[in-house]
Amino acid sequence: MKIKFTVLIITILFFTISVFAQNEILTNAQIVEMSKIGLEKQIILKKIADTPNNFDVSANALIELKKAGIDNEIIALMLEKAQKSETLNAVTNNAQSFSENVPLEENAASPKQSLLSAKTIAIEKSSINPARQSLEKALLKRKEWQKYNLNIIRYKESADLYIEIGRIPFSWITHRYVFRIYDRRNGIVITAGETTSWGNLSANLAREITQKMDAVSGK
Repeated sequence: MKIKFTVLIITILFFTISVFAQNEILTNAQIVEMSKIGLEKQIILKKIADTPNNFDVSANALIELKKAGIDNEIIALMLEKAQKSETLNAVTNNAQSFSENVPLEENAASPKQSLLSAKTIAIEKSSINPARQSLEKALLKRKEWQKYNLNIIRYKESADLYIEIGRIPFSWITHRYVFRIYDRRNGIVITAGETTSWGNLSANLAREITQKMDAVSGK
């Protein structure tokens, strides 16, 4: 009986801790406190990487972080994570706004239907890398890409779909790039993902893009 009671208590404690961890939101003040009490830099970096945040990365806030003695690598990761959170929020808000403003019959296509019905696709970049020609070549080399019979064209205004690629600002450590595939005809996001520039950025993007497409289409 005592064993069962002990197991029950441990289970409740574990569940409570898990729920608390999931609801935890990191702030600048917590990072400063962790640094002040002497936690190792790698522990703080791991915590930042694994936990949702509400970081203030304004110029004044960065100055205060530096005055508090926060390591540059920690500040760089805070910038990166804050930017990623803003990007994800923007995508979510845009998707909600689109759904609210577009009539149901015009917004009825699923990501799978949009992908399989498309004939042309274009590449849009907000970053210098990768070179457009390099990415096109990497995509065309992949067998997964060939089965979609998509013609790559230069301008997104004339394409059924377009791939939007950008570098996550301040990702000096991880060198991360994000991509999204949009259906220009109805505005929906077909799929999205990210990769790094380690190795070959064009090859990495081509691999991730085709894998995400396969996941949507079921091919």
